[in-house]
Amino acid sequence: MASLAVNHDDLGARLRTVSSPPPSSKAGVRIHAHYFAFRAGKPTMEEFVEILSHKLTVFCLPRRHVKKVQKSWVGLSHDKVVESAVALHNKAIDLFKKANKATNRNGEFGELIAYLLIESVLRAPQLVAKMSLKTNPQMPIHGSDGIHFKFEAESGKLRLFWGESKCYQSVNQALSEAAKSVAENLKHDKMGHELFLIEQHADLSEFPPDLTDALLSFLDPYDDNWNQRIDTSVMLIAFDFDAFAKVADLLPDDVEGAFEDLLRDELVKLAARLDSELSDHSVPTHDLEVFFLPLPSVVEMRKRFQDRIGWS
Repeated sequence: MASLAVNHDDLGARLRTVSSPPPSSKAGVRIHAHYFAFRAGKPTMEEFVEILSHKLTVFCLPRRHVKKVQKSWVGLSHDKVVESAVALHNKAIDLFKKANKATNRNGEFGELIAYLLIESVLRAPQLVAKMSLKTNPQMPIHGSDGIHFKFEAESGKLRLFWGESKCYQSVNQALSEAAKSVAENLKHDKMGHELFLIEQHADLSEFPPDLTDALLSFLDPYDDNWNQRIDTSVMLIAFDFDAFAKVADLLPDDVEGAFEDLLRDELVKLAARLDSELSDHSVPTHDLEVFFLPLPSVVEMRKRFQDRIGWS
């Protein structure tokens, strides 16, 4: 399973990681924080958007489809391989735009960022490519934005990650909406629908039949492996952060360090706010991974991403 996670090492040049962020007081809740690397004193948001656009193929399209196209490259000339790769990427962009319009979303980049962080930080590959399902009017898509999985060999447990992304100018609104969505997703009927999606649409083309059966046994309430499954919610909280303006007049070499100090101070408040929202929305105690991503402007980020993929 671990080998299915796409190598996203190129993210390290664009996203910095805050080490040892302040903890939550809630059991099972782990906080992560990332921010854009700076160049010449400016956040590299545009460069990050460029990388996001490159990741659309592996995010939107099922692995089996990508692998099928890649196998067709054997024996082709270099020019034909390039043409095929471009066509594959364009197909992913078209699917992303079509899926967002079908679900009345505004070209949202948050689901893509959440996918990248779950794969690169939590090392959990995508299990269901939901973008490929959202364009089917006969397939109602409820619940989480993304589904990932990871087998923990030492304990023999299967961990399912249920992603939820919220990108708002107000961090308080983002936290409130995320807590509300997680509480809703954990309801029995919603969780049952999500498990049905896995059974019917799990992207397990690389698995031999016996391993596929073993994985699906964790979704069967009549199998003892059902008791060995861990459901983990994942929140991505992207928000406007005024610290970008506060460090703008510093010497370029001092900007990144000063920004991280301001972010650390803010994270103390955000951890407390997170705990409050989880209580207010009656989110039950369970495993929860929370990623904070401060932005110069959510609106500007969305616009740049839309422009990059040709969103009209």
